[in-house]
Amino acid sequence: MSTSTLQAQPTDLRSAFRRAAASTWVVTGARAPHLDPVGFTAISVVSVSLTPPLVSFNIAKTSSSLPVLARTRRAALHLLGDDQEHLATRFAADRARRFADDSSWGWADGLPEVHGTALRLVSTVVDLVDAGDSHLAIARVDRATDGETAYPLIHHAGRFAPLAQIGA
Repeated sequence: MSTSTLQAQPTDLRSAFRRAAASTWVVTGARAPHLDPVGFTAISVVSVSLTPPLVSFNIAKTSSSLPVLARTRRAALHLLGDDQEHLATRFAADRARRFADDSSWGWADGLPEVHGTALRLVSTVVDLVDAGDSHLAIARVDRATDGETAYPLIHHAGRFAPLAQIGA
């Protein structure tokens, strides 16, 4: 057997996870209540514990939102609705355009609130765990608010789509 077949091949997780479907979220924070909003699209939000109520999400070490979330320890997680692909794309792109002056967001609890979502979780970041090129944020959910839509936006095969269109 050749040496090259015995060596582990690097795994391309991006390609591997294209097969997995995930809910689409926008995580927001602010440098101070009602001041300088930050946010990003996340497809890594998962439930960790019911008691206490904990969730986790990944945040890249290069994210412009990381210093704010690390300092303030507050975040709002918004499960995007099936008609909010434009927001998923916007919060995954140029940070200067994420908080456009439009009716898609406002302020609530001192944090940016994305309007029209399926769910909003106001949370306290209790830990940031070093995880390669990211940090794993563990956050205690302080309040959950049902949103205006029952159907979430899903990320699958590198694209965002309403739940009904996945697999179509």
